[in-house]
Amino acid sequence: MSEFKITADSGGLNQALFEVTHGLYVLTAVRGGGAGHSPNGHSPNGQCLDAAMQITNAPPRITIGVGKKSLTHEMIAETGKFVLNAIDREDPNATDVVRRFGFQSGRNVDKFADFPYETGENGIPILPDAKAFYECTVLPEFTVDLETHTLFVASVDRAGTKEGGEPLTYNEYRKNMRKGR
Repeated sequence: MSEFKITADSGGLNQALFEVTHGLYVLTAVRGGGAGHSPNGHSPNGQCLDAAMQITNAPPRITIGVGKKSLTHEMIAETGKFVLNAIDREDPNATDVVRRFGFQSGRNVDKFADFPYETGENGIPILPDAKAFYECTVLPEFTVDLETHTLFVASVDRAGTKEGGEPLTYNEYRKNMRKGR
């Protein structure tokens, strides 16, 4: 059995944290009004997110950790609504979805331009090729300021799942990226 490589420096700690397993999602939100472009002209936005987990099942609640500098964070803080889309690892376009929503800013690019999506009950994008989606309402009394991020706790108001497929994990995505897939 090999020994642990002990570290306390930030780079080493960051590498160690990659061993925490969790899913990879596209978090979507809108400003103000809903479907398509909202009344103030802003398009819906989305970003990749790996900081998500179920907190309780009765009532159904999840939590997400979102960087404060992101446009999606602004939209969620403004509306108190979001959709969490679980990426399907069997979707042949999964890597492209991660590139689109994870490697560019919604402040500079309309991430939904020429990208098919449906809208949920709150007008927030649902990715049609997702394994599952969760329409959520933030519970402000449980929101936690974490300096660089906000931890939003939310009720799951409506959800959808598909037969077949498997949720993509962040660890699996990272391994596939190193292999060039």
